[in-house]
Amino acid sequence: MNKLQILKSAKEVLTIESKAINDLAKSLNDDFFKAVKSIEGLKGKLIISGVGKSGNIASKIAASFTSTGIPSVFLNPVDASHGDMGIVRAEDILIVLSNSGESHELSDLLDFAKRQSVKIISICSNKKSLLAKNSDINLILPPHKEADKLSTIPTTSTTMTLALGDALCCCLLNLRDFDKKSFKALHPGGKIGKKLKTLSEIMDTDLPLIKQNTSVMEAVLKMTEKKYGCVVIIDNQKKIKGIITDGDLRRAIKKLDMSDKAIKYNEQKTNHSYERSSYFFSDSFDE
Repeated sequence: MNKLQILKSAKEVLTIESKAINDLAKSLNDDFFKAVKSIEGLKGKLIISGVGKSGNIASKIAASFTSTGIPSVFLNPVDASHGDMGIVRAEDILIVLSNSGESHELSDLLDFAKRQSVKIISICSNKKSLLAKNSDINLILPPHKEADKLSTIPTTSTTMTLALGDALCCCLLNLRDFDKKSFKALHPGGKIGKKLKTLSEIMDTDLPLIKQNTSVMEAVLKMTEKKYGCVVIIDNQKKIKGIITDGDLRRAIKKLDMSDKAIKYNEQKTNHSYERSSYFFSDSFDE
C-alpha cells in the first residue's frame, strides 16, 4: 500500500465508526433514561463486566465512573466463576458488555446476579440474546459492521460501547453536584491534577522580600539567602512595587550602590490564591 491508499483506508475506518456513533445517538430511548436513573439511585457500587475486548472497554468505563465519584469496579466474568463472585452485593448494579450477548463466560455471573436480585444493565447488539433476556434494562447497539476489511475485528462495536459508557458517565455527572473541585479531590495526580491546583497550593510563602530603596548589595544577599533567583520589592504597606531578578543584577553589577528604582519593573502581574494555576501559567493569560 502506498501513502494515499493507507490514508484512504484510515479515513474509511473513521467514517464507519463515526457513522455508527451518530446512529447510536439517534437510537437512544427510554431504556437509556432508565439506566441513568437507576445508576443515579445506586446504593452500592457499580460492577462492570465483559470478556475479551468488551472486558477492556468495561475496565475503562469503570475507571471513568470511579474518577467521577461513583464507586465502580471491573469484574472479569471468568474470575467471577472462580471465586470473585463474592464482590457482588444485592445493592449493586451490574453492567454487562457483550456485542453478541451470547458469550458463554457470562452465564455464571448472570445466574448469580439474578439470584441476588442485582439489577442488570446490558450493552449488546442482540435484543434476543441470552444477555438481553437476563437483563432488566437493555441498551441495544444499532446494526453496524466492524471497520476492518473482514468486518470481524471488534472495532465499531467497541467504539460504540465505549461511547455509550461515556454518555452514561457524563449524564450522571450532570445530574450530581460534581464540579472541578470534586474532581480535583479524586484526581490530584498527573497533568489534570496539576491544572486544577490553585496558586495557594503551589506557591511558597517565605518569599525574598526587600523594601524600596534597598541597595543592590542587600538585594544580592537576600536573593542568595532565599535562592529564588529574584527578590520582590514591597512598600511599607507590603504591596508589591516591583521585582529584581538575577539577570537584572548581572547587568547592574558594576553599580553596586544603585537603588532598586533604577532597575525595577512596574505593573507586576498578580493573582488571587484561589485561582487555578492553569490559568496563571496559560498562554491566554491576559496581558
